[in-house]
Amino acid sequence: MLDNELTKELEKSKLEIETLQRRVRQLEDRVNYAANSRLPNTQLLSDKFLTRAFAVLGHYIVASLVLAIPFYCLFFLIAMASGGF
Repeated sequence: MLDNELTKELEKSKLEIETLQRRVRQLEDRVNYAANSRLPNTQLLSDKFLTRAFAVLGHYIVASLVLAIPFYCLFFLIAMASGGF
């Protein structure tokens, strides 16, 4: 009788462990999906060093142009107004 009860308890515990393992896997999948879906699709997050380096260089060049072009236009207008050309 004792062996039969122990066997039932063991099987019940196995089922609970399997259920808990399945639930943990599902939660991990949800967390991984949520984390990956929030990250932007950019080369700044690449695993390769050179890819990240060129992405940073490209951002630097674009930012430099965005900042420099208005100043060049302003200096050109000032030079035109003062008769420098």
